[in-house]
Parts: sequence; C-alpha cells; structure tokens
Amino acid sequence: MSLLMETMRTESLRTAGIRELPIVAGNLALDFANTVDDPLGPQRFDHVADYRSLVAWSQRIGTVSAESSGTLLHIAEVHPRLAESAVRRGKDLRAAINETFGAVVEGHSPSTGWRQLRPFVTEAIQHAGVMSTSPQLSLTWDSSELDSPLWPVADAAYRLLIGPEIQRLKRCVACPWLFVDRSKNHSRRWCSMEICGTDEKMRRYVTKRADRR
Repeated sequence: MSLLMETMRTESLRTAGIRELPIVAGNLALDFANTVDDPLGPQRFDHVADYRSLVAWSQRIGTVSAESSGTLLHIAEVHPRLAESAVRRGKDLRAAINETFGAVVEGHSPSTGWRQLRPFVTEAIQHAGVMSTSPQLSLTWDSSELDSPLWPVADAAYRLLIGPEIQRLKRCVACPWLFVDRSKNHSRRWCSMEICGTDEKMRRYVTKRADRR
C-alpha cells in the first residue's frame, strides 16, 4: 500500500464520527481560519491538528496536489520534528488571521493582527514563483517544503486585507467563523444556512414557543 493511501486510510479511521469540515467562507485564508469546527460547542474538532490533517485539508481545498501531498507526507515521516513545527506555525497563522480579520469585523484597527500576520506574508512572497495564467500572472509555490501549505493561505490573507472584498467581511451571528458576504443585498448572516442558520432558526422557534406558554 502506498504511503498516501495508507495515510488517507489512517486519517479516515482517526476522524471516524467527525463530519467533513464545511468550506463556506469564500476565501482561502478565512476557510483556514475556520478549520476549528464547532469552536464553542461540544463537538469542537481541530481539522489541522497534525501535519497529516494539514496536508489533507490543503489537498481538499486545492492548494496542494495529490502528488505533492505524498511528497510532503514522506518528508514529514522522515523529519517529524520539522512537521510538528510546521503545524505550530500553521496554528499561529490561523490565530493571526482570526485576530486580523476579527478586528476588521468589529470595527477596530487590525494592526495587532497584522504584526502577527506580516512574517507569514513575507515568507510566502520570498518562496513564491510566478506562473502565467491567462490573462494575468499568478503566484505559485514549490510544494516540497513542509511549510509550503501555509504560503498560499498567507498570500490570500494579504490580498483580502488590501482588496475590495474586505468591505464584505462578516462574522457568523451564531459562531466565530468568518466569511465574505457575496449575496446581492449583503444580507448573509450565517456561515451556512445548513449549519448555523438552521440551528439559529430552531432556537428562535423554541424561544417563541416557550414565551407563548
């Protein structure tokens, strides 16, 4: 059995009973910020808690290919301490993204979060190559270094921070998840209607029924 197949099998067994993480933010950096599922609830689960999970998430989101995933997992197996360091840096990056964009949502200066985020952006740029994707150029990264799954995330965070969609940034009214509101009338309130929207409506229904009683 190949290393990648064995890893996928092990991951499936390890996360038995854990739902697949919803991808609902509309931005790579925010989806990474939202990798702790049910963050305030009883089913809290960190979907990038170890290097295998980080690579699995990156492959699912499309920033790491299946071939590169196998390469990264092999390197992580040979250098477990470096892999653990990459996971810690990933959690620091996630915290910086939440700090930065949480401040924006709350109407505060994102300067504290930016100081935490800036080193990750700098590192991403230092490792970036340029690829022609008609009609424009885009950045690309060599997926043979253990930190490489973090670089496109940091770049996406920087682009969101200075781009026009920062005006559409919101936080779910029922949980801490962040998202870009691309609805026509900017009325989206939940990270997902199927997740928090349904739960919120049920709570309101129960409350109203109790009040009537």
